Amino acid sequence: MARRVKLQRREGVALITLPGAADQGVDPGFDADLCTSLAGALDLALAEPDLRAIVLRAGNGLGRKAGAAADEAPGEAPEPLAETPGAGWPCGADPLADLAWPKGAAPSIAALAERLASAPVPVIALLSGRIAGGGLALAQAAGLRMALAETVFAAPEPALGMIPGGGALVRLARRAGGAAALSFLASGRDWPAQEAMGLGLCDAVSSGGALETAVLGVALQAAQDPAGGRVARADRALADLPGYLAALEEARLTLKPALAGPGRGAALTRAAEVIEAAALLPLGEALDFEQVAHEDLAADPASRGLIHVAACHRAALRLAGAQADAPVPDPLAALPRIALWNQPERLALALIGRGHTVVIGTTDPGRLEPAFTRIAALQEAAVAEGRLDPEAREADWGRLGAATDLPGLMAGAPEAPALIIATPHTAAEARALIEARAGGTLVMLDGPFGLVSEAAQQADLGAQRRGEFWELHGVTPAGDAALPVVAALLRGAGAEVVRGGAGAGLTAQLEAALILAAERLVLAGATPAAVDGAARNFGFAEGPFARLDARGLGAITGLLRACGARPGAYLAYLALEGRMGRAAGLGVYRYPGAGAAPRPPEDEAELLAALRAEAGITPRALPQAETQACLMAELAGAGAAALQTGRAHRAGDVDLAALAALGFPAHRGGPMFQADLAGLIATRKRLRALAEAGAPAPVTLWDVMIRNGKRWADLNG
Repeated sequence: MARRVKLQRREGVALITLPGAADQGVDPGFDADLCTSLAGALDLALAEPDLRAIVLRAGNGLGRKAGAAADEAPGEAPEPLAETPGAGWPCGADPLADLAWPKGAAPSIAALAERLASAPVPVIALLSGRIAGGGLALAQAAGLRMALAETVFAAPEPALGMIPGGGALVRLARRAGGAAALSFLASGRDWPAQEAMGLGLCDAVSSGGALETAVLGVALQAAQDPAGGRVARADRALADLPGYLAALEEARLTLKPALAGPGRGAALTRAAEVIEAAALLPLGEALDFEQVAHEDLAADPASRGLIHVAACHRAALRLAGAQADAPVPDPLAALPRIALWNQPERLALALIGRGHTVVIGTTDPGRLEPAFTRIAALQEAAVAEGRLDPEAREADWGRLGAATDLPGLMAGAPEAPALIIATPHTAAEARALIEARAGGTLVMLDGPFGLVSEAAQQADLGAQRRGEFWELHGVTPAGDAALPVVAALLRGAGAEVVRGGAGAGLTAQLEAALILAAERLVLAGATPAAVDGAARNFGFAEGPFARLDARGLGAITGLLRACGARPGAYLAYLALEGRMGRAAGLGVYRYPGAGAAPRPPEDEAELLAALRAEAGITPRALPQAETQACLMAELAGAGAAALQTGRAHRAGDVDLAALAALGFPAHRGGPMFQADLAGLIATRKRLRALAEAGAPAPVTLWDVMIRNGKRWADLNG
């Protein structure tokens, strides 16, 4: 559908109106279509012989047809401003998409910003909604930036390992100052208009009606000025160059921890260089410097990983297999009353905060009182921080109830729950849940290591959860029908939801693959400490053996069993010797006591030599890079197997599961992303070599992907 820009004329003032952010549901931002239309509107406006000023603004998002004519009747009154939810300048979910189309496909944001900045008449930007990405670049190119009170400004690019493009950073620094520009980028938050004005992101803030009057007044005043002229200097921060550079250096020192490391740190470091260049170089050269920095960061593997993860998060907002234009269901209307059994307090708190009536219960009734205490404490903290109104807290509390047993959980007043989310601790409890349900949709999370899998087949929806990462799958036709609304409910409560499959969850399969891959590396010649060190240096929060000891060998053995795998010789020996992990004081490592660092057991070298000899393995030196490559290959192999069997539906979901379950470093993108970087042929070759040492052989999906010239990223739609 075409996205067109309106052009109206009033007494020498060109009113250019962008399509509002809410006009088309999902906002595509400044895409090629919109930029082409905006360039056309600027051509028409600048061709007017009596032009005295340009006002650039956005529609109010109240449903103006996207195909409206670009050039409206000169005498038509401009549509009124409105501070409505969804109104405002175009702002897509991906801030980098505004710069992403192929060269020549449309005028670039940088070119459009230059046209605004070099216009022979004053340009006034009337800002509304969320100003980020291409909108930020265009806004900073205007001579005067006036914002509605509800406007917010944001720079999400550093979180993606990037910096704002299109000249946004250079122009902001030259008019607001280097320290202000760097602080804005490093904050990682949205800036309300009033705060943003203090930082130099805009020049004035007012309510809708008052601001419209002010803007038109300024524009008409400019129209009466025969000299035209600028509304304000676009480089006023450069008037005190020593002060600019000193403040920037102080900001660098203050933000030194944030400037370290890959991804965000590298982006902020490069941003500081661009901000310095904005003061020291002529404008044209500074803009070129910004463009080169943007391109360099876009090619950096850490940035590519973060951009990939962000794309996976966006894709996960729509369940795999759902229609792209399917409406998002309203969970409150469909599921007003919810029962939670053995669920975290934060889930109950989020649900009552969104208007649901919630009753909670636990296997151990003695845990109810502490649960209510924790919920109350979280509410108090939210009130103290200004995130929750005291009256809203009382209303939320009034929607929370408790049950000491399953019949009480299912019955209750005024009606039975429309949704039951339960994690039974035993198979008997799972059967009791099935028998006690009162017609609501039952989501059953599998208990420890598949103990309730058989009973879970009688639920409507099966689920696995690791932190805030949920895998859902329909068990019955009713469950399939309810899946979108349950997913919407959980997302509203802050969870990430993907479509999973029956049996052991994706997070469990990846964790099992990581542990077994680490064990094979040890038998091949590495030490556990070397494997853990390689994983940490890659960016993992902890190594696989430290993870094993923290969870306990018994838990890991149960996990492997649930995934249809068995421990190898090393793990079997640890179990035989009772080396069960950190809680026992001895596992892969020895734990001397509080304050003392874990260390390898004294007999580790002898033990590993004996195990290798018994298995007929000649140990070899394993460089860190090879250790990391083997771990990545086996994780990607497990992900491909999950995709082939239907336990995963997007390659991106595998990567999200790795981040959630394994502490996989976000700037590395995930195991499937790493396989794309290494190349599918090279990764399959490594998997075949690892299979000779007992690893699972690569599934046939690798051959299918390679034969069709595909990457795993192609399976993220």
